Amino acid sequence: MGLGEILKLAAQRAPQKPAVVGDGLSVTFAEYDRLANRFAHFLISNGVRKGDRVACILFNGIEYGIVHFGNARAGSVLVHISPMYAVPEIVRIIERTRPRVVVTDKMHAEAIAGIAGGSDSVAAVVVVGDDGDGGEPGFQGTLAEQPEGEPGVEIDPSDPVAMTFTGGTTGEPKGAVVSHAARQVSAWTTALEHRVTGADVAGVVTPMFHAVGLMIWYQATVLAGCTSVIIRRWNAGEFIAQVERHGISSVFLVPVQMRDILDSPDFDPRRLASLLNVGVGGAPTPAGLIAECRSALPHCDYTDHYGQSETGPLTILKPWQAEAHPGSIGQAAAGVDLRIVDDDGTPVAAGEVGELIARGPFMMEGYFEDSAETERYFRKGDGWGWSGDLAVMDENGFVTLVGRSKEMIISGGINIYPREVEQVLEARPDIADCVVFGVPDERWGEALIAYVVRAPGMEVSEEDLGEYCTEQLARYKRPREITFVESIPKTPSGKVQKPLLREAYQEDRHRAVGT
Repeated sequence: MGLGEILKLAAQRAPQKPAVVGDGLSVTFAEYDRLANRFAHFLISNGVRKGDRVACILFNGIEYGIVHFGNARAGSVLVHISPMYAVPEIVRIIERTRPRVVVTDKMHAEAIAGIAGGSDSVAAVVVVGDDGDGGEPGFQGTLAEQPEGEPGVEIDPSDPVAMTFTGGTTGEPKGAVVSHAARQVSAWTTALEHRVTGADVAGVVTPMFHAVGLMIWYQATVLAGCTSVIIRRWNAGEFIAQVERHGISSVFLVPVQMRDILDSPDFDPRRLASLLNVGVGGAPTPAGLIAECRSALPHCDYTDHYGQSETGPLTILKPWQAEAHPGSIGQAAAGVDLRIVDDDGTPVAAGEVGELIARGPFMMEGYFEDSAETERYFRKGDGWGWSGDLAVMDENGFVTLVGRSKEMIISGGINIYPREVEQVLEARPDIADCVVFGVPDERWGEALIAYVVRAPGMEVSEEDLGEYCTEQLARYKRPREITFVESIPKTPSGKVQKPLLREAYQEDRHRAVGT
């Protein structure tokens, strides 16, 4: 089945049930289904054909779901672009993916109009939030002009449907392309493992432009027939208020959001009485957070979740397993073939460190127009995807991550590739050399640190570089600390040994605080 069928079947089962509520809005599943059809017709009327790309630059909202399901019904490939990206980052992705249509929020409208004006591929730009402002119709006005019947595009489950971005060895983000079938499987796995049912009111608070927010969690809630409360931008106090107002019973969070809830001045277990199930993933759960949650919200289950943009859910740590397996990411999720192997792909013994690999119908098709990176991920050509994560598995199948063979940094549940930040810094004539690496951070999981060597005779400050990074990159990619050094130690072959730099940084920090 195509992904568009997930919403269609939910609408058939409960047409008058609210699909989305919040901010004075209530949309039934039947209405939601018709809106998705209207968007599909809009794409087709603008020349979008199967396999063409459609770019989406939005924060959370009902519009995101309409674009997602409408795109699936039109047979096009939705390019998910973070609205937190800086304009140069957005430009690079649009230039690479060549979308026919761009849907953007009002905040980015002017910049996107400029990009589209110089593009041979973009046929239309739709702005969410522009209705009633005069000029061209915005998102709602555009949909109102379209028919609400099914678009009639024949979808094969193996057709590509979406692309999300993750880090690459070259420093440029890679577009992981997934099929209808792969994310159908992910939706079923998530609903099963997180015990989501139609009786739930689901909170949608992780970014929908991130794979876990939309194609893992939100799709599962629609599949199950949940009423969803979509929160546009994260705020712990607002989330607590929405739980109290709408009776949210199930939600998926990244660990830093769970920490925000517990630390919020608005935290009160009585206001969160309806919340029965919290799923957490996107980044490793800090030690002790599960136990703290169980103490603060004893009526609420906490399910840990590990996966990738390329795969969907891979492991699940159930609420009743956490105490006996502290630090573990759980066992393989239902339907996941998972191994810990050495460099040759041979499974290692229980308790030995190796790389986590997986295979199954949930795997991505590959990276968009990047055969080298695709071959690197599927390095043996046998369907197994190499995660880049180093782990151990005990005799009962419980997996514990111990590090990453790749240098990806996960901060606040968002993947950051250091090379991307390094390239931005290296572009400046006043910088001779630099290195960016991640260090443990209690709040965000990891934080970025940059060591920078000034070019001879040049003067540049930490403030200058911080402002420059903010202009060129999403704010969360800005290094927390920028330290100027005389040189960066390297091996004879010119390779920077980031693990040694990371250890030295942490030792210096411990000495500075007297620990």
